[in-house]
Amino acid sequence: MKRNPLKALGGLLVAAALCAPAMAQDMRAARDQLAARIQAHPEDYEATYRFVVVTTEMRDYEAGVGALERLLMFNPQLSRARKELGFLYARLGAWEVAAQHLKAAKAAGDLDAVQTAQIDAQLPDIEKRTQISRISVRMHVGLRGQSNANYFPANNLFQVGGVGLASAAPQKADLNSFQLIQASHEYEFGGQRGDRLETKLTGYATQQFNLPQYSVMLFSATTGPRFFIPQTLFNNLSVRPYLTGAVSMLGSNNYLNTGGAGASVRADVNPDFWLEPGAEWRGLWVDPGRSIFGVSPYATLSTLATGDVVTGYVSGSYRVLDGVRLDGRVAYSRATAGYAAQSSDQVDVQAMARFEVSPPHPMIAQRWTIAPYARFTNLAFDKANPLVNPFVARHDAAWTYGLMLDAPVTQTFGFAGNLEFLRNDSNIPNFKMHNVAVSFGPTARF
Repeated sequence: MKRNPLKALGGLLVAAALCAPAMAQDMRAARDQLAARIQAHPEDYEATYRFVVVTTEMRDYEAGVGALERLLMFNPQLSRARKELGFLYARLGAWEVAAQHLKAAKAAGDLDAVQTAQIDAQLPDIEKRTQISRISVRMHVGLRGQSNANYFPANNLFQVGGVGLASAAPQKADLNSFQLIQASHEYEFGGQRGDRLETKLTGYATQQFNLPQYSVMLFSATTGPRFFIPQTLFNNLSVRPYLTGAVSMLGSNNYLNTGGAGASVRADVNPDFWLEPGAEWRGLWVDPGRSIFGVSPYATLSTLATGDVVTGYVSGSYRVLDGVRLDGRVAYSRATAGYAAQSSDQVDVQAMARFEVSPPHPMIAQRWTIAPYARFTNLAFDKANPLVNPFVARHDAAWTYGLMLDAPVTQTFGFAGNLEFLRNDSNIPNFKMHNVAVSFGPTARF
């Protein structure tokens, strides 16, 4: 049965979007009822707090700020109101004012343990936002299991020179440990516009238990300034040129090195919606491996090949509700390889819905995130590869579906997991495969 990638990806977005109008209508009704109540009874603190909850979910942060400011005018000693006001100012990006209110609320000493934990969980990040130089680090370690760790064809059939052969070695499941570290640094140049230097570093490594030849290591970096353009039709408009590069290992051998540059333009259309189109060039070098009669099967059978890749992309994000966000990315890449049969065109479409939910215990101050996602990749090579099939050029269509969980327990430590299904349909049996992967482990943020 032929799959429709647009339906698969569109279904993820439609499922979240269909619920939004009914939820928004209910919240508007609740907001109007609470607004009338606090207008008639300004001393009803609980009604004001419920009003703030509803307006926050509707992303009408200014309405919540106004209600809390009125409460504090009548009673400046309301620490809970000051705490909620601090969180609202943080959502509006007024980091210094937010930090002042949260510190004052905590210093009063009359908040309960749950409310104090909420401040302790978010105040360090809010204070970090007020600094000129900001560093953030996330670490994730754990175990990952795969049903097809050696990425063998689903039917164990190969083509060599156009002749079909059955593989003597079937696909194998395996477990691996993994380590992921992501670090980002922002340095503001000063001035009112907020121009800054943005740098991101990523390190990733796996150790396969039974298939060590498939263990990987990856190190990548991206750095470049972001310049804001004043007086535009958008909330913010910025331009970011950048340099990028990566080094990777497969088994014990250097596998892929890349280096290049790109530029993007980000438009914050409104506080809930942004788009960022961009373009990037990368030079690729793929380890050719051991040659046989002057030909390297390893290099010529690989999806990646030594050459150049030019990519155009558009990324975007839309916050449907306070706890619901949709992310997406569409990209087209043109790869030009030294070996003509490895030149290709690739279209990549990704979508993710992020749902923030309350944790199972009130002492856990930060909300958890459940994120279903989908990805479709269409890969078409220019010419047939004589080593595989001299008459048919390879054409792949890959679908990936998954579910991610991010569960912070404290300000620093938590857990994360991922369930993913991958299916690659190809017109050449060598590359037709499927895989199920499950990973889980602790996280740390600094």
